[in-house]
Amino acid sequence: MRLGVSFLAEHDSATDLKEASAEVNVIPLADLSLVLLIILMVMSPMIMQSMIKVQNSKASAVKSLQEQPKEPPLILALHANSVSLNSVKITDFVDLATRLSAAFGNREDKTILFTADADVPHGRFVQVLDLVKQHGADKIALLKKAKS
Repeated sequence: MRLGVSFLAEHDSATDLKEASAEVNVIPLADLSLVLLIILMVMSPMIMQSMIKVQNSKASAVKSLQEQPKEPPLILALHANSVSLNSVKITDFVDLATRLSAAFGNREDKTILFTADADVPHGRFVQVLDLVKQHGADKIALLKKAKS
């Protein structure tokens, strides 16, 4: 009789092992997802701080001829070998930085209109954008060149 009881007890534990191994353990999956969520939460403010915010320019109709803008807009054109600020050709970044600081220093509207030639490298474009932002531009509007 004892042999029958021990046989039933061994049989029950074997069945329990089979049932336990058939279930999926979701705890490692939950741990991994929480770690990835924490990494995402830590990295997202750093990514947002390093982004350069750019707004498109919008045309607005002038209601009357007497209503003119107070200040002429600042237009920065990036060419393959030079930069021009309001049609004044600038060859180096130091001169551009001083002219931008002077231009933004006494302006109420710190918006700049920015355009670039198609043959300008991407890195130089971003470098000039960063320089403009560092020297006082609040808003940067990208202009599209007209097809000739």
